[in-house]
Formats: sequence, C-alpha cells, structure tokens
Amino acid sequence: MKHLFHLLLWGTLMCCLSVQAADQTAELAASFEEKISRITQSVLPGNSTPSLPGVSLAQGITEVTGVAVSPLLGVSAIGAWKYWHASASERASLPWFCQPWAWGLGLAIAGLCFGKDVFGAALPGVLKKPFDWLELFEDKASALIASTAFVPLVALAMAEYQRIAAMDQAMVNLSSTGFAAVPMLAFAATVLQSPWVTVPLSLALFAVVWLTSHVAHVLIALSPFSLVDTLLKSAKAAVLALLLACAAMIPTVSPLPALVVCGMIALVCTLLAGWSFRLLVFGGQMVSDLLLRRKDSGSQLREKGIWGFLARPYQGLPVRKQVRIVWEPETSSFFFYYRPWLLLPERRVKLEEAPGAVLRGLLHPGLAWQVPDRGLRRACYLLPRYRGNEEKIAAHLGGLHVRDTGLIRGFKAMQQWLSDTLGNRPSREVASLG
Repeated sequence: MKHLFHLLLWGTLMCCLSVQAADQTAELAASFEEKISRITQSVLPGNSTPSLPGVSLAQGITEVTGVAVSPLLGVSAIGAWKYWHASASERASLPWFCQPWAWGLGLAIAGLCFGKDVFGAALPGVLKKPFDWLELFEDKASALIASTAFVPLVALAMAEYQRIAAMDQAMVNLSSTGFAAVPMLAFAATVLQSPWVTVPLSLALFAVVWLTSHVAHVLIALSPFSLVDTLLKSAKAAVLALLLACAAMIPTVSPLPALVVCGMIALVCTLLAGWSFRLLVFGGQMVSDLLLRRKDSGSQLREKGIWGFLARPYQGLPVRKQVRIVWEPETSSFFFYYRPWLLLPERRVKLEEAPGAVLRGLLHPGLAWQVPDRGLRRACYLLPRYRGNEEKIAAHLGGLHVRDTGLIRGFKAMQQWLSDTLGNRPSREVASLG
C-alpha cells in the first residue's frame, strides 16, 4: 500500500507538471503567433487574405529583389513608406527599419551618395575616387545588415501569409481558375508555408542579385571615366524604377509582372554569379589597399609569394581569379596557388612559361608574358601594396626586367616636356651671355 501511495502521488505530481508545462508552451506559442502576425502586418502590406492569388509572395519577392539592387536605399525607402502609412498606435510596434532613426539615417547617407554622383561629376577623378571607394564598402556593410535583419523578416512574413491563406481555404478560389489542379503549384503553395523554406530561398535570391548589383560599385571605384559611372548608376536606377512599377501593379492589377521581372533578374544574376564574385574579390582587395595605403616591404615575397589576379584566362583559371605567384628556385619553376571560392583547399598550377617582365603601373604593378608576334602582354594584376617594389619582385622572380606601362610612359614624357619647357636652362644661358 505504501508503494502504491507513492506511485499515485508521483503520478499526480507529474500530471500537474505536464499541465503546467502545456500551459506555458501554449502561452509561448500564442505569444510567438502574435509576434509573427505583427511582423506580417508591418513587413508586407495588405490584409491577411489578399484578394488576388500570389499577392503576398510577389510583394515579398519584389521587396527582396529591390533591396538587393540597392540595400541602403531599398531598406530605408520601405521603412519610411511603412512608417508614414501606419497609424500612430501601430508605429511603436513596427520593425527596426521602420523607425525614423533607421530610415532617416539611411536616406541621409543615400542623399550624400546621390549628391556625390551629381556634383562630383565636375570634380577631377583624383578627388572623387576616394568617395567612390567609401561607397563601395558602404554597399557591403548595408548588404550585410539587410541580409541579417531585413530579408529574414520578409521571408517570415511570406510564410505566414501562405499559412493563413491555406487555413482560410484560399485554394478553393484558385480551383475555379485551374491553378489548384496543377500538382506543382499546390506543392509549392504548401512548401512556402514553412519559414525553413522561405528564409533560405530569400537569402539565396538576395545574395545572387546583390552580387551582380555590387559589380556596378566595383567598376565605378576602379574606372577613371565619369561617363562609365553615369551609365552604371543610370542602369541601377532603371532596374529600381522597373521593380517599383511592377510592385504598384501587384495589389490592383496582377502579381504576374512582378514575378516575371524578378524571375528574369534572378536568372541573369545566377548565371553571372561566378564572374560577379571574382570581380567583388578583385575590387575589394584593390580598393582596400589603395584606401588604407597598405605597403609591403618585400621581405615576405620568398615566404608567401606574390598576390595578384589574372588579367586573362590561363590553363582553365578564369579572369580575375585570385592567385599567389610562387617561384621555386630548386626546380626553376613558377606556380599559381589558388583556393576555389576562397574556402576550398588550396590547389596549384605549374606555369608552362616564365613571366617576361614586371610592369610598373601608376596604381599597381603587374606581370607580363611574352606573346609570339605581339610582344609583352599583361597577364596578371599585382596588388597595389607592391607598388614601389617592382625591382625586388623582379629579382625574386629570377631576375626579370622591369618595364613601364603606357600610362607611366605618358606621365614621364609629360614630366620631361614640362621640365624642358619650364626649366631654368634659358635663364642660365642668358646669364652666361651677360
């Protein structure tokens, strides 16, 4: 009887604990559902049951695509729009990017960048380029913030809308149009109800679109021509205007144009992802060396080799591939060391022929190969940190010659002309005659 009493007491205690745990779980779930509903209402506009099928999906995809094209401007504009269209009682519960301190600071920085592009066109490139280099890193920072603190909210809201639509039997309305009869569409509608699907897909869409969009900033930072800057900025503005026009048609006309345009943008950006990633690494390394004025003394050339980027394809390696040039005097051989996607194990490629010369450039040196019937052709860009160490690099690579690039030769010719024209030789001749 004593053991039976203890067993009954233990069972009663466990039941009480289970009921209490169940109540706490239900309370946490209700709180989580309330937070999700609040995020949904504030991130994506419209009611919980959109009048047209695919409205919430098209709105979310358009927002992610537009923010990927211009992260700072996109997040700030969306936050300001949602803040001004929310009631006074709802503004306190809006996400962080909808608060005035966030979108106000973002729009101010975007305005400074716009003023730099408009009024900086009249300035010499030497004065404007440092601001272009700063904007390059600003785009990286704003993309990092958007990918971690904005895109997941939009993806979460899309999944919640799909779940609400399924609970309200919105698919019954689709059956009359024939969409529900397609198994793939029904399966996609079910899959998109889970945040475990919408969040990774949204992040992947953001990543591929931002990679290609960021190429414009890299080219602007490296290009010496203001016309190229204007064309690239105009292209980005045209894409944003197209996405804004498609977004305006989503709740009233049809979500199909937005889905088609975003799908085409995503397809093109996916095909260019590898090229965009290599150009991103190339621009980041070059601009960081120039902006931070990094210098290499040349003492580590023999230990770590020389870092650079390919200027043309070589033995299966694509253009702008980051490589480490190593000279092995034991075998009298040159090697390219590289890491696929910068993360995989390091590989090496033996060069079939030795470099012909080290090129002295205005901003960065380079390596040239001897091409039959065409002379020396640049084959590798070296980092700006090696500027001024061309003789050390040439000696380290087996005693190569050092040649000036065409731009350096032009500057030297101009310097010689100015020295001959404005020098003090005429004054000495006049003094000797006197």
